[in-house]
Amino acid sequence: MDNKDLHFKGQQYNETMICFFRHHWITLLREFFYATIFLLIIIFTLAKIELIKEVLRGNRELKLLFVTGFLLATIYIHRFFMNIINHFMDIRIITDLRIIDHQKTLFFKDTMDAIDMSQIQNIERIGEGLLPSLLKYGDIRIYLSASSAVRTLQYVPND
Repeated sequence: MDNKDLHFKGQQYNETMICFFRHHWITLLREFFYATIFLLIIIFTLAKIELIKEVLRGNRELKLLFVTGFLLATIYIHRFFMNIINHFMDIRIITDLRIIDHQKTLFFKDTMDAIDMSQIQNIERIGEGLLPSLLKYGDIRIYLSASSAVRTLQYVPND
């Protein structure tokens, strides 16, 4: 496989990218589950909008409660889409010289940690349980030779 046309920011001279990956899609499953519940609540609310109008008419406290719920729903929608975007921005890169963990979010975080291949003593795959076996994901534990440090890459897909 010829990867000479694949480049990334911070790539060293004569460094060849072997592959890159993101967290497994299972990390987004909880977000989609909550979004489904949220959409069901919205559909129920829209189906009963006439009843809600009658209850809110003339009642200032319930109007305030309804507006607060609307603001919380707006914050949740923003959080949902931020988590989806952050999932695709957070990547790991394996090259012939090092393993790079690029943790990036849309607004606040942009860190890049690298482990040189010469520092790696052992690599262990941890994928215990029914779900990791069926959906082919797990953790990779990297033991470094220079110190007693251990790095763990979580939710690594095994495609």
